[in-house]
Parts: sequence; C-alpha cells; structure tokens
Amino acid sequence: MKTPSKSIVTSLVGAALLFGAASVPASAAAAPATAPAKATPTAAPVQKAQAQGVVFTSKTIQAKTAEYEANISIPVISGLKDKAYEAKLNAELQQLARNSLKETQDMSKEDAASAKKYGYELRPHALDITYKVHTNGKLVSFAVQTYRYTGGAHGMTDVAYYNIANVEKTNDLQLSDLFHAGYDYRYVLNHLIAQQIKADPDVNGIADQFPGISENQSFSFENGKLVIHFGQYEIGPYAIGMPAFTIPTGNVFHLYKPEIAELLK
Repeated sequence: MKTPSKSIVTSLVGAALLFGAASVPASAAAAPATAPAKATPTAAPVQKAQAQGVVFTSKTIQAKTAEYEANISIPVISGLKDKAYEAKLNAELQQLARNSLKETQDMSKEDAASAKKYGYELRPHALDITYKVHTNGKLVSFAVQTYRYTGGAHGMTDVAYYNIANVEKTNDLQLSDLFHAGYDYRYVLNHLIAQQIKADPDVNGIADQFPGISENQSFSFENGKLVIHFGQYEIGPYAIGMPAFTIPTGNVFHLYKPEIAELLK
C-alpha cells in the first residue's frame, strides 16, 4: 500500500461523495472547558455496497476542549476478497486517526502552556479528517483528507489516495502499475498536464515551474477517468490549493495493462 509522502503520515457509498468542508478554526475567545473532553467514537450505519460488494462504514471520533477541536470520520472497509489486505488497510486507517488525534492533543496542550506562560492569546487547534469514495468497475478509489489548524495564518490539508482492485490478492495500486512496461507514460501525462496548466488561468502562472509527475504520484479514478492529484505547495504556492488534472481517457486507455482496463469496465 502506498505510504503518503506528506505529513498525514500525510463522506459515502453509492454516488460519489464530496469531502466534508474543512472546519474553520475555533475562536480564540472560546470558553474554557470545565473538564477535558474525551474522544468519543460514534457508530454509523453501514452504507450501500460499492464495487461489487465492497462496503464503507464511517467510524467517527469527536472531541472538543478549550485547546482543540477534533472531528474525525474514517472508513471501515468490508467486502474485499483479500481479507488479509482488508484487515491491514483498516488497521492503518485507524492508526492514522489515533496518531493524528494524539498529535493534535499534544501540540495544543503545549501551545496552551506557552500562551499562559508568555501571556499571548491562545488560538485553539483544529483537526478534521474526512473521506470520499468513487466506484469504477472492480476498482475502488478513495481519498482520506486531513486538515490541521495549529494557530497560524491558515491551516494545512493533506490527502492520501488509495486505489484498490477487488481481486483475490490485492494491494494499493501505484501509478506505474497501470501502464504497459516500456511505455513512457510519464512523458504522456506530463505533456497533457502541462497543456491543462497553460489553459487554466488559475494555475497558468506555474507553467514554467511544473516539474512533472513522480513514479508514485497521487492519483484516483473518477467516473472511469484517471485524475492526477498534487498537494499543497507541491507544484506551486499555497494560493493555488491542491490542483487536480483529469486525463482524457482516449489519450491513455491504450497504455493501460489489460488487467487494469478490465477492472475499469
């Protein structure tokens, strides 16, 4: 499984979901809590089956104190044919939630102590984790988004993308796994992305700085189309956000391995 390169080591089924909006940082004038809040898991109903029997169920954790607020929703996945991988994936997603929450608790506690010691106004920290899912034949694409606010000018968002074939022996596909050996798929994708950057007034200012994609570039499949994703600051300033580029199917379908093309049907 792909290990995200950003700080995230860094809702649902049926129709494709939108990400939950990143929370606005809590006001610095928030009333003090009378007792530390506990992170409370909340069971959610099982959602509709997706990708021939794969089911995503939300597990939520919410906590709020004077120092931080956390709203976490991670998927619990069932119905994969590869049960060993399913267990490993669920364990990793739950570990992500636990680690992120602990980091937020520790950092906000340290910040509160500093604010009290030096007499400045505390800006409560915020943590939001959400996810969305897409169905593409026998291939499931889902993304886990982590937003953190730690008291600065703005928060930061990281997204980890997972692309999983529901077959007997599976793993999280890497971009290089999609294409026939010997094809320079990176050249093709770089050319198509560069064209889109130049044509988009929101990002065309970075056209001369685009470094090209990496072998383990983040991607997803949405409505059968390959989408290449970039994180904050990955190919430009914070102002351009997290650019994504949809690749026209006709430009790359002939480059896919037969088993990948079959999964997308």
